[in-house]
Amino acid sequence: MINGLSLSVIFAVFEISSIAYAFLATAGLFGVLALYGYKTNKDISNWRTVLYATLIIGLIVSLINLFLGNEVIDIILDWVILFVFFGLTVYDMNKIKQLQDEPDLDQSKLHIYGAMELYLDFINIFIRILSIFGKSRD
Repeated sequence: MINGLSLSVIFAVFEISSIAYAFLATAGLFGVLALYGYKTNKDISNWRTVLYATLIIGLIVSLINLFLGNEVIDIILDWVILFVFFGLTVYDMNKIKQLQDEPDLDQSKLHIYGAMELYLDFINIFIRILSIFGKSRD
């Protein structure tokens, strides 16, 4: 599907309406998840291990599936990795909020780090939503 495609190729592969709908869905989901991560008072630091382990397993299975070419595995991976990035968005936003209270950290670098983390979460959610629901050009 779209696993190895860069964002510039998306416009050649998918219909513009699919890209727009996927972007709007991603923006809405991302906003809700980031808000939850910012507002929650729960300790979600233990999510890190599970999320990253699942992500690494997903990447390994993706590499294996490049040789197998099984579409069912592609669909399952898209859904699993989508939910992993949902969790990573909540986790990253919560982590950024906690790091803001650290007096020893350079806050300007924290903003750059936080923006990078959240950007990667957003892009990966967008790519997975587009891969699952997007209508390709024929």
